Amino acid sequence: MKKKKNIILRKIHGATFLINICDNYCGDQCAIYEINETGEFIWNHLDGATSLEEVCLLLKNKIIDDIDYDVIYHDIVDYLHILKELNFLEM
Repeated sequence: MKKKKNIILRKIHGATFLINICDNYCGDQCAIYEINETGEFIWNHLDGATSLEEVCLLLKNKIIDDIDYDVIYHDIVDYLHILKELNFLEM
């Protein structure tokens, strides 16, 4: 899986957003999706070359708390499912 080219990540006033630059804009408004630091970390590793398992290990190594790999794996799968439903990912 990798991120679609028309989805960009922007930081606005300390928050991080994913924006579909192909959205139908109405005036100056568009749909934006706020993500947290973990979501941003995962997003930045969706390059089409890094496997889901590698992303999980990278995230596990970055997290200070002792969190079980399976918990991280299932959380990432859930997040990727949401991104897929938003049409932000290429398969």
